[in-house]
Amino acid sequence: MAKGFTDLGKDEEMLDLLEWSSKKHQGDVIAKTNSDQINRIHRTRRFKNEELEVDVVIIDYSDSAIKKRFVNYSTSESEISDSPALELNIYNYRPGGFSVEVNKFYEEIFSFIESNHNKPINIVFSPPETNQSEFYKITTINLLTSGLWWLIVYTISIGIFGFIIIKTLNRTNFAIFTKRAIFALLGTILATPLPFPATIFVIVLPSVMALPAIGSDYFLRIQTFAIPSLIVSAALCVLISTYVIKGSKSENI
Repeated sequence: MAKGFTDLGKDEEMLDLLEWSSKKHQGDVIAKTNSDQINRIHRTRRFKNEELEVDVVIIDYSDSAIKKRFVNYSTSESEISDSPALELNIYNYRPGGFSVEVNKFYEEIFSFIESNHNKPINIVFSPPETNQSEFYKITTINLLTSGLWWLIVYTISIGIFGFIIIKTLNRTNFAIFTKRAIFALLGTILATPLPFPATIFVIVLPSVMALPAIGSDYFLRIQTFAIPSLIVSAALCVLISTYVIKGSKSENI
């Protein structure tokens, strides 16, 4: 907590889902599996540090009756005994191994545990070393791929919705400036690419998909992506409006 981590506690949403599923599958294999998962989640606490981009998960195996670990350590660097223990998992979600800062955090927390624990610490997996060249390589590829997909989604979306908006505006007697403003506003609202969950993946789709069912909390969660996406989309919509919506020479000036 001194390092700025937020205590997320148990995964209450997953507990609710598993308990609901268990009631539907009473007595069968699924119910037994769910029961094991529920028991494990009750013994699990999660901590998160947004600045370091690190999650720490602590699983309580202090009950000597628990003989089986949840994860298979067959490829680990050391074997896990059945003796009571606390399992500490540190996750740094970045390519190219742990960052320099997270490796430093690992050393600090390891030293803290070692100085407050009178038994050997069993290291299952050593933290991956920092590889900045790999980090920059994968980050660049991901950025270019994301940018290309963003452009494809935007082009298709503005092509469809822009055509409809222009056809509708051409039936009105609005001034050229008003038509362009309406086009830019509606185009931004309908065509801006935003991320949406698709099973375990996230896919970028036009923002019109968010209008029917997703509340404001959705936009708060994705604001780091949504804000620059909306800015770029709005700028492109304004630019497109000046080319596709024409008026008299005086109006264009």
